[in-house]
Amino acid sequence: MRFLKHLSIVWLVLAALGLATVAQAQAPRGPPCSDRTQVIAHLQSLFGEREIGSGLANGGFVLELFANQSGSWTVFATTPQGLSCLIASGQGWEPVPSPDIFAGR
Repeated sequence: MRFLKHLSIVWLVLAALGLATVAQAQAPRGPPCSDRTQVIAHLQSLFGEREIGSGLANGGFVLELFANQSGSWTVFATTPQGLSCLIASGQGWEPVPSPDIFAGR
């Protein structure tokens, strides 16, 4: 009788671990990513955003900033393979006033 009780508990624990694994497998991992050409097309058609800046990061990816005239903005990291992943987005973007002089130039 004790053996059956222990076996039932083991099966219950294994079933719970199995359900937890299935739930974790369905949860999204990391930021949303898509093909760069699709990302740019959606930003232009849905939000009117265009690329206003980019820079090469140490990891080999390109950080890209998109914005529109009404202040909507989006930042993506794009891999060398052309996969763009959302970093951040928001409202109230304001460009820095001229002159067009940067420390890196």
